[in-house]
Amino acid sequence: MLESKRIILRKIETNDAPTLLKWGQDSVYHKSAGYQYLEDLSAAQKSIGQYRERPYSYGIVLKESGRLIGLVELYERGLDEYNGLLMTKDLGFLLDKNYWHRGLMTEALQLIINFAFEKLHQNQIWAGTFVSNENSQRLLKKLGFRYVYTTDYSMVSSLFNYQEKYYLLTPQDWHDIMQINMKS
Repeated sequence: MLESKRIILRKIETNDAPTLLKWGQDSVYHKSAGYQYLEDLSAAQKSIGQYRERPYSYGIVLKESGRLIGLVELYERGLDEYNGLLMTKDLGFLLDKNYWHRGLMTEALQLIINFAFEKLHQNQIWAGTFVSNENSQRLLKKLGFRYVYTTDYSMVSSLFNYQEKYYLLTPQDWHDIMQINMKS
């Protein structure tokens, strides 16, 4: 469990199923974060099992109410030790639309980024956003991520019809942005 002034990052729990189902049935989350469609409570419970299997997958919970308001996770970019992929992670995140523009995702990402660099000793964190998700892109830039490239997944497979922008954060970038924020 990780915590800040207003939020706690904790493992996803069985009683989170109704919230996951709500997100899974709202196209806002499909379009902005690629969140999977969930047909019913059974599908949401299965989804909980998947989140619980991943070691660095957390629910974002408001301290004051205990309410689940989002998800954040670090996941493997690959298991190729020779090319250094074990020292990198991908970052995924989703915040309930009722809590957008309050700085809560900034707090959550600061917690998970600090954890990744300080405890997991990662040397890179990558994050991908749909091209149309400008709010997430602004947030990543605010946290020191640098835009690196865009992938058009329709060129990879006819099953996909979207593009993603990829951003990179290194420990030095993170250190620099934290120094700037402390001076502000």
